[in-house]
Amino acid sequence: MQAGSKSFRVAIALLACGAASTSLAATPETSCPGSWTGTGEATYYEAFSQPNACGLPLTPDQYVAAVAAAAFDGSAVCGRCLRITGPLGSIVALMTDSCVGAGCRDLDLSPNAFAAIGDPLEGILPVSWESVSCDVAGPIAFYFDAASNPYYAKIQVRNHRYGIAGLAIAESGQPFVDLARSSDNAFEFVSGVAPIAAPFSFRVTDVHGAMLEETNLAFTPGEEVGGAGQLPFCPEPGPGLGGAVGVGVLMLLQSCRGHLGK
Repeated sequence: MQAGSKSFRVAIALLACGAASTSLAATPETSCPGSWTGTGEATYYEAFSQPNACGLPLTPDQYVAAVAAAAFDGSAVCGRCLRITGPLGSIVALMTDSCVGAGCRDLDLSPNAFAAIGDPLEGILPVSWESVSCDVAGPIAFYFDAASNPYYAKIQVRNHRYGIAGLAIAESGQPFVDLARSSDNAFEFVSGVAPIAAPFSFRVTDVHGAMLEETNLAFTPGEEVGGAGQLPFCPEPGPGLGGAVGVGVLMLLQSCRGHLGK
């Protein structure tokens, strides 16, 4: 076996991991363009008793967070994940909402998230945060809002590893067109005179500049359509770790970091 072979590199990664589990924890984005870190204060609110500003479907066991209105950035933070650290530890929360009102601090957490990092009786906690990859399962997905019709499509990107910076659409046989983002975490497309020509192709750009193209997607208002791929991990594989093998080695090494304690 030659040291330059792909199989050798995979073997080295496996040995470094000690044949440990390859499940991935959230990985920091600090070396990626568009990463987000900060320090400040956190409060908590009844996150599951009302619709969230990002329009995302949630379950009560999730850790979720809202940001101050000034940082919401027209819904650009929606769907990003933050590792938030408080006096009692750290959790990873999904950004789903905007906090408005005089009582808002930097972050407003769901009660379960707040209780995991501090004492709820305190009400306000000192925290730090860093953006991380979301622990998604399976491919990216697209939800067509029920208000969509043959001449108008409102699309929300779901189940994405990193924050979404942009979405472009290509109707059947047509070039890609960049879509405008709405304040409720969707992208809107107006076809004009002719009805929308499906199937679609989508080009998704994440906050780090990586792109993913999905093709042959049906137009199904009121339903979610699954893609075939997922946004790549950042940082990208280094020189000499090409293609899928390089991504696989990177994923194994990320797993080793968590398993062996960095």
